[in-house]
Amino acid sequence: MPAAKLLFYTHALVDGGAERLWSCLASELSRRGYDVSFAVDYEAKENAANLDPAISLTILGRNHGRAVRGLTALLKSEQPDLVLSAVGGSNIKMMTAMAASASKAKSIFTYHGSVEPGSGWLAYLSFKSLPLLSRRASRIVAVSEGLGQHLIDAWRAKPSQVNVILNPVYFPTDAPVPTAAELAERENVVLAVGRMSPEKDFTTLIRAFAKVKTPGAKLIILGKGPEREKLENEVLQLGLQDKVAMPGYSVEPWQHYRDAKCLVSPSQSELFGNAIVEAMAFGLPVVATACVGPKEIIRTPSHGTIIRIGDSDAMARAIDATLTNPGDPVPRRARADDFSFAARVPIYEKLIEDILAERAVAATRPLFASF
Repeated sequence: MPAAKLLFYTHALVDGGAERLWSCLASELSRRGYDVSFAVDYEAKENAANLDPAISLTILGRNHGRAVRGLTALLKSEQPDLVLSAVGGSNIKMMTAMAASASKAKSIFTYHGSVEPGSGWLAYLSFKSLPLLSRRASRIVAVSEGLGQHLIDAWRAKPSQVNVILNPVYFPTDAPVPTAAELAERENVVLAVGRMSPEKDFTTLIRAFAKVKTPGAKLIILGKGPEREKLENEVLQLGLQDKVAMPGYSVEPWQHYRDAKCLVSPSQSELFGNAIVEAMAFGLPVVATACVGPKEIIRTPSHGTIIRIGDSDAMARAIDATLTNPGDPVPRRARADDFSFAARVPIYEKLIEDILAERAVAATRPLFASF
């Protein structure tokens, strides 16, 4: 039997956890025997290396209308069995293209966050249209229980169509886990990872770091985004130039996890938290704000500390306490393994196979039922 044809779609393989997941998931499913192709609106280098070179990549065009026309043509020529879309306005563009092409493909529309300021009108429409999208899609996938309930309660997604699949998070399977003693002996390096955008609230982290009392503490923020200049100004105003570094986005951030003593996630809104899992895979304790995603990942004090959102004083105290006693890395790695590709990709496979089985059954039904 020919391998099932899957078409992945997102706006671009830019920096971001969802984009990293989408490229890595497509690559992993290709390695598992699916016939995978990938489409993006425009080229971006940040996560391009995570897409298996054997996968066909189609560039559709930056303009939304051009992207929809390109998707329509691609659906007609490729005739995939199943399409999977993610991020921003990708879901609404895919639904439009499927209608225009009269595609018989099944569809999985995925949601990796909520609508944030600056998300754009099409991203907003992808949420506003959920009553329709969730009825037209084969399934809606949310990456956390909290997000799944949010899609139902706030955006009126059809409950029976919403599946929660906690993110599979890529990290090296041989990621070194230090002993408690080795971790305690590290330099007092605090790591933060994420897009420099308002919801990530790195401003509060920098203000908190100005209050940290641990001798020799240093902060590294990995990422890029629209708030970089604002954050640089905050560092200058607080006189933290010698203590805070912002080296940019890292495709392979693993060495930073090997060097750090803890990770901080200061978000105002975080519906999962890939960096939290990545840090825990390397045995790091986490200080995170009480957002939906971190609270689902960090289950015990051995994993990390949950603090109030936007509380720089509490954040500073938690960072000091964590640097003083970073604890045992072993339970954190065990928790991270719950989100590994080995643990989570089979859940996507099961969902894909269930949908394709439904498609096969529907194809065998007679056009007119006998009475």
